[in-house]
Amino acid sequence: MENPLSWEQQEVFRLLKSQPGTMYQESDETGRHIFRDWMRGVLEVTEITVTFVKADGTLRDMRCTLDRDRIPPQPPRAEKPAKEAPVDGLRQHGFLGEAKEVTKPEESHTQKVFDLDAGAWRSFRYDRLKKITATMSFE
Repeated sequence: MENPLSWEQQEVFRLLKSQPGTMYQESDETGRHIFRDWMRGVLEVTEITVTFVKADGTLRDMRCTLDRDRIPPQPPRAEKPAKEAPVDGLRQHGFLGEAKEVTKPEESHTQKVFDLDAGAWRSFRYDRLKKITATMSFE
């Protein structure tokens, strides 16, 4: 039987009961920073499989990498036309600036990776990691 509680609710109960979490969850910020740097270093040289809890509470295995040799080149982006203001006077009087593409800032607790099976960019949260599997060769 699946647990009807969301992952966040389960985490609250885990913390209230003082039950241990993952190494990442139990580390201080320095330890988390060291872990993230190590993980990025491994991802940049090889592929790994991460098992993590998705936002809907289910487990997912993802074979991923940041190794540029394993990521296919992306086609060039088409240039987007500038958006016009609904009322010309707003832009003219400085109420509206130039249209800019908004990008979401990368959060330190998430990792963007290339999913080798899906052939697309995905991300996972470090605090939701359950298992990391990597094969390293020292040749």
